[in-house]
Amino acid sequence: MNVIQERAQNQTMDFGLRPLGSADISQSVDVERDAFPTQFPPTSFRQELSNRRARYLVACKRYDPTARDDQFEESHSKIASRLPLGKFFRNTMSFLGKRQADIVGLLGVWYMADEAHIVSIGVRRKYRGRGIGELLLIGAIEQATSLKATKMVLEVRASNSVARNLYHKYGFTDVHVRKAYYHDNKENAIVMVSDEIRSQRFIERFQGLECEHSVRWGCSERLTLR
Repeated sequence: MNVIQERAQNQTMDFGLRPLGSADISQSVDVERDAFPTQFPPTSFRQELSNRRARYLVACKRYDPTARDDQFEESHSKIASRLPLGKFFRNTMSFLGKRQADIVGLLGVWYMADEAHIVSIGVRRKYRGRGIGELLLIGAIEQATSLKATKMVLEVRASNSVARNLYHKYGFTDVHVRKAYYHDNKENAIVMVSDEIRSQRFIERFQGLECEHSVRWGCSERLTLR
């Protein structure tokens, strides 16, 4: 194990990935609205959960069992104060309950034949610049590899230089332009396609970039399939 790998393993990222579940729908709607305020129509996450071609990942804040959830305790204390045996109710809720982990980002992929098409990748605005978007892309690549896809495809706004640079870094190249693709302002979309994701060249580059991400932001817990 080299020095970079040791450093990567000695840090832990504050965020992790897991598949979208039905209990995440409300928060996912909020994330999408925050990340893409002009998107129309919004994604029907409930419908996507039953879509055999679709796979969604959510980026969550790691659960800290030592952290006090003041918002949870305050809201349920108000309820308890109006109920019989309110003190008992309040203590029981404090013991049983911690609100669901905050979802800060999401990613959607559609699988068609041997192609993984990234249809959505977004992060709440206040959490940007913390490696979460890149973490979602890493998770998508790991998932696509596990599901035997050979390449990945996505569309990105022509003006979104931050996202385009990230995709270029991970081996995506511009292949063509879709004119007036985005409904809100008729902006063009750049269609980008990855290199062969199961090739040795791609795998070696991906492993190096994943290690660099871990060094900078910490190791992350990732469950990309269920």
